[in-house]
Amino acid sequence: MINEIFKNSRYFYWFVAVFFISLLCVGYMAEYGFDIVPCSLCIFQRYVMMAIIALSLMVVVSGVDHKLGTIIIYLFAFSGVILSGYHIGVEMKWWAMPQSCIGNVNLIAEDPAEMLKALQEQMKNQKISRCDQINWYIFGIPASWWTLGAFLFATLVIGWREWTNPKK
Repeated sequence: MINEIFKNSRYFYWFVAVFFISLLCVGYMAEYGFDIVPCSLCIFQRYVMMAIIALSLMVVVSGVDHKLGTIIIYLFAFSGVILSGYHIGVEMKWWAMPQSCIGNVNLIAEDPAEMLKALQEQMKNQKISRCDQINWYIFGIPASWWTLGAFLFATLVIGWREWTNPKK
């Protein structure tokens, strides 16, 4: 059964798409079901997952599995590993967090009093989760570590399939 999944491109990329769809479902369930606000790095990781899903489903629908398509999907999965590792580094305070983790501030006023009032209003209405604070644990392990594991697993599986099943 597992050999069949790895040899047949449609089955394999269907597996990849379902794997990342399930990860996105968990993330959205945490956000909307349990009111856990994701940080901007979590959102970027979701975009990588969405790209992998879209590319995998393109292979499933078209039935054409080219080496270039597999390499692109592999590179997206590997970029997810890098982004997740960076996210963990920010959480562990190994390096500074990016400016996008602080929040979106839109200040258009010339008067300092108006600017302060606008800033206070935005801060009241905006849910912000800082990237350097761990706000969600799954079985005692931060969610960012689980995401790293998922991207690493996908990268290894896609790479292993690519280099053990040569294409024509």
